[in-house]
Amino acid sequence: MKRLFVALGILFVVCMTIISVSSAQDESPVMVGRIYHIEGPLLRYIDAENDWVAAVPDAPFGAGDTLYTGSQGQAEFVVPNGTWIRIGDNTQIQFIGLDLDVSEVDVASGLARFYNKDDNLVIKSTSPFGYVLVYPGGVFDYYVGENSVEIVPIKGRITFVHTTTNTRYELSPGNPSILADQNQVSSGEGGVDPGWDEWNRSRESFWASRANVTGPSAQYLPPALRHDAYVFEENGRWERIPYEGSPRWLWRPTRVPVGWAPFTVGRWTEWYGDQTWIPAEPFGYTTHHYGNWIFVRNHWYWAPPVVRATVGLPILNIGLFWYPGRVSWIHYGTHIGWVPLAPRETYYSHYRWGGPHFARVTNINITQINIRPRNYAYARHAIIVPQNNFYTANNYRAVRITNINTTTIINNYRAAPIVNDKVIKNYSTNRQRFNFANVEVREKPHRTVLERINTNQKLVQQARREKGSVLQQQAKSIHEGKISREARIQQPKATNFIVPANETNKPRSEIRFQQREFRRAARETKERPVETGKPSSKSIKPVTPPEKSEELPTPLKPRPGRQVPQPEAIAPEKSVRTTPRPEHMKPSMVPSVEKPQGEATKGITPEREDLAPVKPVTRPKIEAPTKPVQQMKPEAPERRIPKREGVVPAKPEPKVDSEPLDKPSSKRGQIVPAKPDTKIEREAVEKPSPKKERAATTKIRPADKHRGETDEQVKPR
Repeated sequence: MKRLFVALGILFVVCMTIISVSSAQDESPVMVGRIYHIEGPLLRYIDAENDWVAAVPDAPFGAGDTLYTGSQGQAEFVVPNGTWIRIGDNTQIQFIGLDLDVSEVDVASGLARFYNKDDNLVIKSTSPFGYVLVYPGGVFDYYVGENSVEIVPIKGRITFVHTTTNTRYELSPGNPSILADQNQVSSGEGGVDPGWDEWNRSRESFWASRANVTGPSAQYLPPALRHDAYVFEENGRWERIPYEGSPRWLWRPTRVPVGWAPFTVGRWTEWYGDQTWIPAEPFGYTTHHYGNWIFVRNHWYWAPPVVRATVGLPILNIGLFWYPGRVSWIHYGTHIGWVPLAPRETYYSHYRWGGPHFARVTNINITQINIRPRNYAYARHAIIVPQNNFYTANNYRAVRITNINTTTIINNYRAAPIVNDKVIKNYSTNRQRFNFANVEVREKPHRTVLERINTNQKLVQQARREKGSVLQQQAKSIHEGKISREARIQQPKATNFIVPANETNKPRSEIRFQQREFRRAARETKERPVETGKPSSKSIKPVTPPEKSEELPTPLKPRPGRQVPQPEAIAPEKSVRTTPRPEHMKPSMVPSVEKPQGEATKGITPEREDLAPVKPVTRPKIEAPTKPVQQMKPEAPERRIPKREGVVPAKPEPKVDSEPLDKPSSKRGQIVPAKPDTKIEREAVEKPSPKKERAATTKIRPADKHRGETDEQVKPR
């Protein structure tokens, strides 16, 4: 009977172990985003310190994190669920929740562009005025100011829900944008800022070029990480290596120095309560947060994670879980070290990261964890550094202690599941543990921005998990609103809340924050031809995603996406929503004629009140005077040449070919032959126009005289 109870007890323990491992394996992984690209300053808010630190590329972010770009700052974020976000300068973005099928992100102020690149994902982007739902394939621009917001659809289907009126508005490319404040909703003119759109195009070009890289990396990486396949092709190679009795496809870095080891080129920082690796190598993010490092044949190899085991594909079955850094900690005296973990060794942390070989540490069970350095497979590969360098070095190879053998590590060093005050003296009061780089932040956001951050933190702490399908159903049940054409809503303006670090707590009344227009000269992402000679009265809306190139209907072939740097005698490249300026005239010309907003097609000049149609040479109706001065006798008092640059009165020389048209005439550009039986071109006689006088001479080109074009009109840029 006693044996029966013992057998049942053993069976119970085995069953519970299987259930716990199975539940850990089936647990959904934590969704962690990546700061992929930064230009200019980007700051991260540290809630525990109520302070800001400098962020760096390849740093992670998750629910509750707030990032802020300074002046001239831009950044790109990538989430493995298919959420891609880019933000402009002076933009505050906070991540409320990241899940497999839903991303909830708040934009308190600034400029952002959202991409939904997954078929099963819904992005919910909130603002102080409402929220936007981005469905699969959708792309839109977010302009969030202090008093209003504008949503510009670029691709796919977008829904905007106005919070105050609880009304829903559907947006799609080619239709007006949505402009809203706290109380009302109207339509905007749409369009995108040229500089902002150009930067997004450059990022799309970067990804397009990387997507063309060929090699086996795309085959061995899971779909969520395949955008990094080019990194593996450029920095290493895949090798078939025997491991655990079977050949496995493993990746080995080749562009590293001799004796290289993982978790050496980079630094540690505290994030989510755990020591998180911030790599300083192009392949460092994916290889140190996913999969596992294995030491085989005197080299370190990386085993990629897999979503599920695939028959016939000889790779190590490691789940797709994100980890801050799979290492175990050791310490002795003033030294601290870490040991890379083998695939089936337990990783300890404060946060629940999930996975089959993971254990969460609490204040209760930490005393019950008994681990020893001798039990680790890679104990002899431990990286040991002085404690003073732990949070100050960006590359531990320069400060690593190498004169310690394995026996010393096993006999003298103690293992610890996590880093705390027992491992590093005064750890809990060391503010350097939150640094991502050794950068002193001299300018920070004013405390005004904390109100929105603290409000969102309450939502994060609730840990509510909304399903994408539920969000769509909720949006459909909301009453569809009607846009108010009579509403007068101010265009959103960008506010710069960045102040010197010693002025962040000053009263707002004592600080004057700078504001500017989001779009200095808005333009569309794809142009439609403008009717010849008819200026466009309103701007064109974006109809295609930014990755597509522009096709401009102009014979001059300007560079796409650029304003004309020195406009001279040509129509504007883009239709602008500001008051037209006479940019097509030279400074010496009299600016009395408005510039048309459309683009003139080749061979046709825009209609102007003071410019009469040019008549063909074959039908002359005005006889050439033999003495020009005598023909102008009735208008002699008005025949004076105004003093202006580039025009010098000269005596008439009737027998010189191709004279400049410097004499006034009642019809500009009219060609008057001197004699019907000769081919010598005489100067045209013009009457002085009270509306406008040309300030520069023009020359008729023989090839264009039947079309009425001048050298000015066809002058290339």
